[in-house]
Amino acid sequence: MAITFYMLQMPPVVLFILLISFGATFAGLSTYIFRKYIRIKILRSHNEVTGFLFVAIASFYALLLSFVVFVVWDQLNATRSNVSKEGSYAMSLYRDIKFYPDTVESKQLMILYLDFVYNVIDEEFPNMEQMKLSRKTPVSFDNVFYKMEHLNPKNQFQTQLVAEMFSHLNELATYRGLRITSMETEIPAPMWLPMILGAIITIVCAMLMDIEHTTMHIALNSLLGIFIAMFFFTIIILDHPFTGRLGIKPKSYKQIFSMEKWNTESHSESKTQIKQGSSK
Repeated sequence: MAITFYMLQMPPVVLFILLISFGATFAGLSTYIFRKYIRIKILRSHNEVTGFLFVAIASFYALLLSFVVFVVWDQLNATRSNVSKEGSYAMSLYRDIKFYPDTVESKQLMILYLDFVYNVIDEEFPNMEQMKLSRKTPVSFDNVFYKMEHLNPKNQFQTQLVAEMFSHLNELATYRGLRITSMETEIPAPMWLPMILGAIITIVCAMLMDIEHTTMHIALNSLLGIFIAMFFFTIIILDHPFTGRLGIKPKSYKQIFSMEKWNTESHSESKTQIKQGSSK
């Protein structure tokens, strides 16, 4: 489990402030120490060459960071798309079961399906936020498959409905599998080495620039450190799609519970109104 996972346990604003503060402090303090204790007389005469080298290194490093940001952003979009499709099939399956004509079998199936939905909300997503797998959810999902396989359609129309439910259930299983797999698609630890080393090299090259005003040199390098830290913050936030306050949430599954609660309450109100009307 990467250290970035533990960093995401902090609020995003706090993490952002800490990262840019560290970047500014590291770059500014390093520049101050370099200017105070290291004297290189040839710096000014080689300023043009040093500047060209700094631009080249900074450009290649910016290209590296941009590539990493693009990769994690693409992974995040793919994960959000899969979760959205999973939620859509979950909603469709809920409606299929809700309006299946055989009320006895559909009620039994609905109980098992709502148990699966509850486990997704209450256990699976919270576990994924902690980079862990759920134990109850796969069992409850298998129960839905088992019950649907043992449905007894009584006519051709119900047979078609069962086939459609199986299609939605299989699609739901596919996108749920993709969601669980995407939990582990974080940037490998070795990839952080060139990014960190590149940041150090870029700041060192900026220190080698001979700027006459010391305070201005420290301020400029501090801004460079802040800029690099902002890239790191973006990568960390995008790298774990289910972790932290900005993580993906099971909105569609929660909507299923809201619909079920609303349907139950509406059914109860209808019964009450019928009883009141009959008593009159």
